[in-house]
Amino acid sequence: MCLVLFAIAPLDHYRFVVAANRDEYYERPTRPATFWPENPEILAGKDLSMGGTWMGVTKSGRFAAVTNFRETPASPVPPLSRGEITTHFLESSDPAEAYLDNLATRASMYRGFNLILGDGDNFFYYSNQLEESIKLEPGFYGLSNQLIDCDWPKVSEGREKLRSKIESKGLDQILFNLLSDEGDSRAFSNSFIASAEYGTRSQSVMTHRTDGTIKFSEKNFSKNGRPESSESFTFSIL
Repeated sequence: MCLVLFAIAPLDHYRFVVAANRDEYYERPTRPATFWPENPEILAGKDLSMGGTWMGVTKSGRFAAVTNFRETPASPVPPLSRGEITTHFLESSDPAEAYLDNLATRASMYRGFNLILGDGDNFFYYSNQLEESIKLEPGFYGLSNQLIDCDWPKVSEGREKLRSKIESKGLDQILFNLLSDEGDSRAFSNSFIASAEYGTRSQSVMTHRTDGTIKFSEKNFSKNGRPESSESFTFSIL
């Protein structure tokens, strides 16, 4: 159950802020976030089993994030990997809206997904469960494994906590703390998951300032939520 909390133009000095957890089986091979040797324009983690990414940004400011949709898969299972959706967008120069128009023609080839795209000018949300794209206006949003801004506590409350903390000093650490919330007895209240086989593999915090500066920080975890590594990157839009 992944989580993406984000804000579009929340303050004069922020164009975009995002805090995200990637939840996955620990045994699935993964490369931590870095500028890809095979494409140095892309900063992202990489799923080494299928070659795609769950979230990334480019040196030109393109952004993409995908989450799985909680569902009973169709039979036969659609053949394509959802991680390629984000990767192909980051590799392309198409406006987000045009990319989504093209994606809609093959959306049934993927299992259920949610997608956030930003092309430097506009942000869009798309899900093959809705079969339509939605242009996102400035504001605060939450996404997990249901439709955007669903009523799961970690989504609705996480979105409001992001709103309340956006003007705080030390925002990066505040967002990492938010992503580490272990929840309470309510279903879907825990942002952070830890177990022996499946859990939060990485936490990512990214800020895109209106002066063109992007800071991308990542923390990685192994079995039972044990901290493993961390890294931070800062660059200016080309």
